[in-house]
Amino acid sequence: MRKRSLAWFCVMSIGLAMALIPAGASAHPHGWIDLRTAVIFDTQGRIAALRVLWTFDEFYTAFATEGMDKDGDGIPDDAPMRALARESTKGLAEYSYFTFMKVAGKPVALGPVRDVESTFVQGKLGLVFVLPLAQPVDPRQEALVYQIYDPTYYIEVLHIKDRPVLFEGEAAKGCAFTITEPKPDMKVLSLAQSLDKTESAGDGLGEYFAETVTIHCP
Repeated sequence: MRKRSLAWFCVMSIGLAMALIPAGASAHPHGWIDLRTAVIFDTQGRIAALRVLWTFDEFYTAFATEGMDKDGDGIPDDAPMRALARESTKGLAEYSYFTFMKVAGKPVALGPVRDVESTFVQGKLGLVFVLPLAQPVDPRQEALVYQIYDPTYYIEVLHIKDRPVLFEGEAAKGCAFTITEPKPDMKVLSLAQSLDKTESAGDGLGEYFAETVTIHCP
């Protein structure tokens, strides 16, 4: 097990937000993201992109939006919110935006992210972006499977219970999704529980705690 540079956590500014976590806090995860995804279909019935909505926990929200409300209306100002969205997605590019897709067991290449924006709803910061597939996939030929997770499991990412996966586009008619919950074994659970906020087990831990979404169409 090796220690990992805190520079990585600054991708999401989580490293500095650790100051908001009690000093004795241990065990991964240390940050939480509520997730909703929307599968975007093109006119030919192929899956062309994924719209991702993250809602951050109150610790990260408090840190990331500090000093952004210059007019005192209780809502972060537009300009710093736009800048935050740009910087967040720029840093996440190296990590595939925490999004990993497969068809027939083979990785699906992703295109450049677009339509990026920060949101602030019910006192929580959010990040929305569209992640296009490099080449659209026909789910009627083969199911599309995707997982969204932090590879280090420093941050836990789980779909919300209310409408966790949406479909966009008329061609999505008849399609459905299933979410398979993760089932990490005791060895993996023990490893995660042994890590404090300055340690990492590498980039393979998060996958054990990732939900698996399968999109299938008749």
